[in-house]
Amino acid sequence: MTAAGPELTFRQAAGEADAVAASRIIDAALDDLLVKRGRPPLEDGAKQGAADEAAPALAHLMRTDPGAFRIAADADDRPVGFGAGMSRPGLWFCSGLFVLPAYQGKGLGRRLFELAKGQHPLSGDVAALTSSAANPISNRLYASHGIYPQVPLLSMTGSPGAAGNLGTLDAEPLTPSPSHLAELAEIDAGVTGVDRTVDHRWHLGQAGHAGWLFRRRERAVGYAYLGGDGTEGAGAVGPIATLRAADQDPVLRFILADLAARRPGEQALVMVPGPNQHAQQLLWQAGFRFEDSAGLLCASRPFGRFDRYLLAGDCLM
Repeated sequence: MTAAGPELTFRQAAGEADAVAASRIIDAALDDLLVKRGRPPLEDGAKQGAADEAAPALAHLMRTDPGAFRIAADADDRPVGFGAGMSRPGLWFCSGLFVLPAYQGKGLGRRLFELAKGQHPLSGDVAALTSSAANPISNRLYASHGIYPQVPLLSMTGSPGAAGNLGTLDAEPLTPSPSHLAELAEIDAGVTGVDRTVDHRWHLGQAGHAGWLFRRRERAVGYAYLGGDGTEGAGAVGPIATLRAADQDPVLRFILADLAARRPGEQALVMVPGPNQHAQQLLWQAGFRFEDSAGLLCASRPFGRFDRYLLAGDCLM
């Protein structure tokens, strides 16, 4: 445990209680940002639901990257801020950096970011994260570490519609079988360039996180999940990856129809990178809305093919 003056200490996060506390810190920090931008905070019911849904992904990070998940705690060991990093082969991703409003502006976020980042990125690796274009203080911090805006991100919401035609694609339910995991790794290698096997296992172990594998002439060419990483709410769609950019359209139509069938009346939320023109065209034409400020995918250098990828959320990319 590292001291941080007379009031705060830094420690490694561990356990469900820290995961829930971290998700509540996200809620409080986002509410504060909304109010500062002249918008109402989240309703209490939505706030509770968001916290409950984000906690499993945060607990997953504590298990896979325990040394990079740091909590800032007060004198009574109550968490007041956290920084979390996710290390995968070739990638370090900042999965969260949030501080309670009462503790902001004191250098706490910078310290938590440095603890979570450690020596990353390692030689040849990329460091990346998502941020908000409306948060200049955080973006200045990331830029000081050589992590710059690369890709705009649009959080688009709307009503999922009827299934479209998969064309030459076939769909089958995903399982954590060795053969499926190997095919998922091959798709990831061609889209993000990052092996996400440990995260696929997590998605496939979550209730309500239905996953599908798509084939063309028996070759695996894409995948899609419902549920995201919990940071975007119950109607989140993603991650979605396809080896061809044009396959984003039929795969996204399929997973939106799956959401409509499983959860009638649920609003869908899709985190769309700007270069993903096929997903954008589908969603705009379907009446989806983009009502918030743009997000940013920031990185130490360009990586991945984001014309053929839809993010799981801010926590697990």
